[in-house]
Amino acid sequence: MKQFLLPSSYAGEARLSLTGDDHRYLARVLRLREGAELPAVDVKGSRYRMTILRVDKTRCLAELLPDRDNEVPPGGFSLTLLQCLPKGRKIDLIIRQATEAGVSRVVPLFSERTLVRPADEAVRQARLARVAREALQQSGRSRLPVIEEPRGLASLAAGRGDWGTALFFHEERLSAGSLHELLAGQTDRVSILVGPEGGLSPAEVNLLTAAGFRPAYLGSGVLRVETAALYAIAAVRTIVQEKDAWRAAEKR
Repeated sequence: MKQFLLPSSYAGEARLSLTGDDHRYLARVLRLREGAELPAVDVKGSRYRMTILRVDKTRCLAELLPDRDNEVPPGGFSLTLLQCLPKGRKIDLIIRQATEAGVSRVVPLFSERTLVRPADEAVRQARLARVAREALQQSGRSRLPVIEEPRGLASLAAGRGDWGTALFFHEERLSAGSLHELLAGQTDRVSILVGPEGGLSPAEVNLLTAAGFRPAYLGSGVLRVETAALYAIAAVRTIVQEKDAWRAAEKR
């Protein structure tokens, strides 16, 4: 469902004048005209019914009414993706898919086997924010993920961050437990880590284990890094969202 992400400065006004990229998206990409309606969402996840009142060469004037019928109910869980940076612009696809899948936070990581060219971080962060915005507008999700600046994987050492239920995905089965068992406990906050093309080194596996991350396994087969990220997100979301249904079925 197409929707419009309101500017971060929006504070609940009944009418809003939109210029620049917002005007271009509404007037030239979507080709909206006076009287057109479009769902809208603000950066806090509140939903609105937006009506275009006027369109000219440089701005759109829109009317906004709270959409109580389609508000996202409270609750749910927060999912963080810790992604070791892949080569090239594969991170763009990962951000797009993570946004569509409802990830709350993305933490890019430099690891031992990360192979990335030096980049202007401000430019990269702006590009990734734009990718996430486009994905949210296309997918109908209610909130943009927070995309942090890259950090070293070693920063995850014990005592440096509260990751909730923390998992790292590995191409080998490092423990006997299933993903269902790993997610059987408290799951209001879940963090999952996916390695780079070359995988995690033995030293990194030891560091993550010491930091409280538990190994998870998605089965045999070789996955591209961008496929592995989406696979892991989808598996975790499905298990957590359907946990009560699984438990009810087990009691029958």
